[in-house]
This record gives sequence, structure tokens and C-alpha cells, in this order.
Amino acid sequence: MNHIELNKNNKRITFYGSNSVIESDKNIIDKLPLTGDEASDRLLIQKCIDDNNLKSSILYDGNTVYSFKKIVKEYRNLQKSGSLEKLTDKMYHFFTNACGDIAHYNINGFKGYYNNSLRNLESQLLNRDTFIPRWHSDLDRIFKELKIGKYYSERENVDLDIVPINKLKPIIEELGWKVKPTFGFWDFEQKEQSKFPFKFSIITTNNKATDVTEGLKYYYNYFDKDGYIRDLIELDEDHESSVSDIVHDIERNMGLLSRLVNEINYRCRNEALILSGYENNKNYDLDLELER
Repeated sequence: MNHIELNKNNKRITFYGSNSVIESDKNIIDKLPLTGDEASDRLLIQKCIDDNNLKSSILYDGNTVYSFKKIVKEYRNLQKSGSLEKLTDKMYHFFTNACGDIAHYNINGFKGYYNNSLRNLESQLLNRDTFIPRWHSDLDRIFKELKIGKYYSERENVDLDIVPINKLKPIIEELGWKVKPTFGFWDFEQKEQSKFPFKFSIITTNNKATDVTEGLKYYYNYFDKDGYIRDLIELDEDHESSVSDIVHDIERNMGLLSRLVNEINYRCRNEALILSGYENNKNYDLDLELER
């Protein structure tokens, strides 16, 4: 990989990439009103990278200046699936270099260490209050937008109700549930029905996202499994199903409901964080519908 250097105000700015790219990017950066104050200069360079779609890897005094748009966009893409399956080299190096992780040998070792789960990565690494020096302003801006590192605790306090309730409907359907909003209620039913249809309703009188997230959580936590099984046995007058079949059926449905509860809360929180973000920009909106 080729590289060239630019010196401004006794600061060394290095460009890595192909000759044609680094020369062009160097000329653009050279026109910026850099002052020698690293914190300010890094934000100017970061904005220039995004505004001009610069292709070089740019280091300021030996440390990478990160694109805000590219990192945020790729992180949002990972959030859509919750998986690290589509982790790019760019994000792999961001997590290992900027977030304080080790390389785990290579990108595949990294994915394997976190069981290919973004949530595992968040809970084990990205929730740490990683020290970011004042001069690393471009990185701090990204951490603040994504609510990782020292900003991670803000995830717990975000107002879920800034998310329109109807934005939750696509993900519910994608996760295998039929949902029918009626006056004051949302009716749920498994799409792939077993012998005993699994249906229930939650109250949505406030027409807020938390009506759904908290309603599903409450229904799951206080579900009377033993009573439900007894009712199914009584309804099965012809004894066409064994008790073990009925128990297996309800365990399956409760597993699917547990997944729904977790996915709705996670994705609703992510969307709320985006909508409440200080850098809110429609280019970074997280579509709650899972990628097909």
C-alpha cells in the first residue's frame, strides 16, 4: 500500500492507499483550515472524509481518523440482524483498534469468540467505559452516536415511546407472528400453527411503543403455563394428543414468544436511540424490519 505525508502546523497527516487516491485526498485535506489543535482538526478531517467520500486511510499524528458516516452505517446494518455474519474488515478493525479489543487471531476468530452475535459483543466489550483521550474527538463522536463505551448506560434510559407504535408491526410479523391492531388491543397469533392455536391479546390503549414492549413482557412473565396445559387437556375430549405432546407444543410457543419479547425490546431501543441521537440523520435510520 502506498502512502504520502502532509505536514501542517507541525502535525503529520499520512495517507494510505493507491497513488491516484492518496494524491487527490491529500490535496483536499490540504485546503482545510487546520490549526494544529488535534481535537478540532480531527473533526474537520472526519467531516471532510464524509462530505467528499475520501477513500484513503488517513492518520493524524499516527492515529486513524474514522469516518463517522461509514462506521455508523455499518454498525446499524449489524443491528438489523443482530449477527456478526456480515462483519466487514472495516468494522473488525474498528472494534479491535478503537474499542480496545484484541484481534482474536483474525476476523473469523473474532466472530467465533462472540458466537457471531452483536449483542454478545455489546455486552462483553462495547459496554465498557473505554477511555478516549480528548484529542480523539472523531472517535468520541462515533461512540456518542452509537451509545457505546462511556455512553452505553444511556441505552437504559432512552424513551422508547418516541418510536411510533406501528413501526413495531413489521418485525412482529417477520418473527413469525400475526398481529391485528384493534381498538385498545393488539391481537397476536402464531403464523405456523401447531395442533393447538396459540393466541393472546395485549392492551394498547395509550397507543405507545411501550404498550407493546411491556405488554409482551408482562404476558410472558405471568403466563400460567400449568393452567394453560390443563385447559388444553380438557379441550382435547377425544384424547388425540398426549400430555407430553401438549407440553412440547406450549414450550415451543413460549420459546418463540421469548424471542419476540427480546427482539422487540432490542430493536425498539435501537430505533429510539437513533431518533433521540444528537446527530440524528435520516441516512442512519434503522429500519426495524429484518433483512430478507
